[in-house]
Amino acid sequence: MSAPPPPPPPRTGQDELRLATDKLASAVAEFETHPVPDGSDADKAQRSAVVGAANAVLAAAKNPTDQWMDVTAQNALMAANRLFWEWGVFDAIPLDGAPVSYDELAGKVDVQAKLLTRIGGVIVSMGVLKQVGDNQVAHTPRSLIFTKDNPVGLVYQMAWENGFVVYAQLPNYFAAYGRKEPETLTHVPGTFAYGHPEQSYYEMLEHDPVRMRRFMRAMAPIEERMPIAGIYDFSWAVAAAPKADSDSERPLFVDVGGGRGHAIKAIRAEYPGLPIERFVLQDRPEVIEAGEKLDDPDLRGVQRMVVDFHESQPLQGALIYWIRRCLHNYGDAVSTNMLRKIADAMAPDSRLLLQEDVMENPPNHMAAMLDFMMLGFGGKQRTLQTWEEVVGNAGLRISSISRGEGPWRSLAVIECVKTGE
Repeated sequence: MSAPPPPPPPRTGQDELRLATDKLASAVAEFETHPVPDGSDADKAQRSAVVGAANAVLAAAKNPTDQWMDVTAQNALMAANRLFWEWGVFDAIPLDGAPVSYDELAGKVDVQAKLLTRIGGVIVSMGVLKQVGDNQVAHTPRSLIFTKDNPVGLVYQMAWENGFVVYAQLPNYFAAYGRKEPETLTHVPGTFAYGHPEQSYYEMLEHDPVRMRRFMRAMAPIEERMPIAGIYDFSWAVAAAPKADSDSERPLFVDVGGGRGHAIKAIRAEYPGLPIERFVLQDRPEVIEAGEKLDDPDLRGVQRMVVDFHESQPLQGALIYWIRRCLHNYGDAVSTNMLRKIADAMAPDSRLLLQEDVMENPPNHMAAMLDFMMLGFGGKQRTLQTWEEVVGNAGLRISSISRGEGPWRSLAVIECVKTGE
């Protein structure tokens, strides 16, 4: 009697699939059994866990040789979405969920019906739009974000302009400038890709007001969701405020690149013991002018000052210098120069507070994607080690790190003091 045949060897990814499936089941159970308000930090954390586990299941289940299919599909979807958005197709589809034929849409947006159907097929196949019958299409919750002036949809378009277009030119950029990180304000991938390498990224935007407005509107909801207060304990500054206030020449809090003052408002709302008249808001001339015109009641008393972040810091010896989500826009050399200007102005008891992301090593896919996009600006996301290097090269050292919670775990306030202090 012959021996039974040996069992077949495990298929590629079998163990990973089993583990990923268990994690997905656990994440879904947490989502179902611990309901939280939609849009809350806890909700975002739960959804992130489910999405991460689901992606792990997909990665384990798919044959590695088929990766090109995923990349091709996502590239096609981004291009198709961009065309529909730019041509106003999403706005021409009834917002109440009623279907409309491609022929009718074609007449509304002045596009050949056959071409519109092919592009729409990509968007339908990826679940963004819904097809009804043979020749009609309707909105889904995923497609509504692309309707006119929706800020969430503008973020997607920013991903096209600052990601997709720039990525396509990266081989040419590195062939021209060498295989190294951008080291200056100009000649960065994002300006090279649009034919203006001699300009910095923001200089290029200033010459394109429509795109600048789109960029600013897209960034607004991102910044609004990121917490400012609740991460760092300013109680020591409240205790020091009477002493600092007695010295009329010494600023208490200098917000470098503070925009329209949203950080000052958030911090003072949490720590009202910090006197408003000891705050100084610094930024570019047009930003300072816009803030003055708004005349926010919560910011009355704040001193406003025009500065160039890359030149000497005019206010010497402030108790606190604060920079929020600015340095990730720049490479190491430019960031070190900016920090050195602050370090030169600091007194022995001054503290520099940087509110920035601290990227894990290895990074998660969202952090890695953002870091890769920042390459186009000439900027970068940084790990704790790279923050230590940049800060150290500026004559400072990190004295403490305070981290956010839940989905904002990567957002930190990095406290720095002068070396030797």
